[in-house]
Amino acid sequence: MDILEKVEKLVEKTGVSYEDAKSALEKSEGDILDAMIVLEKEGKVQAPRNSTYSTQYDDQQQYVSVSMQVENARQEDDARASAKIKRGLRKIWHFLKTNYLIQKNKKGETVMTLPLWAAALILLMFSWITVIFVIGSLFLGYRYEFSGETNLKVANDVMDKASTVAEKVKEEYNKL
Repeated sequence: MDILEKVEKLVEKTGVSYEDAKSALEKSEGDILDAMIVLEKEGKVQAPRNSTYSTQYDDQQQYVSVSMQVENARQEDDARASAKIKRGLRKIWHFLKTNYLIQKNKKGETVMTLPLWAAALILLMFSWITVIFVIGSLFLGYRYEFSGETNLKVANDVMDKASTVAEKVKEEYNKL
């Protein structure tokens, strides 16, 4: 390669003037690589940025392995499920603390008022005793109803039917 070709090649690669390229080639005794170094040292060419290129998968930040994507999706699903469970538990707790179980005597006077959370706790802890107590009190003429923020008409209808059934059974027993 003659000097003219080297100058043109240097100008093409570096973008410097022909004069700067020729001067750098003369200082480097005709070596193009050394001429590029001379131009860099003189500040006429910007040094290349430190960049590396790799064909290895692990070095590519824009690629995420399938197993990593699956794990991320699983964690997101777990977080969503956990949040959904928390919302559900909050709704249940709100329902239990804003509604009440009321026991009334034969005259319709309120004997006892319990928040539903307390009634549920008693039922869980003493389930058989509680069921026997409620059924026995129905036969003694007590009535139960629910009140509070939530419309509990269906539950109150069930409690009314239970009271009515208990009254009918008691009447049938007394006829014997």
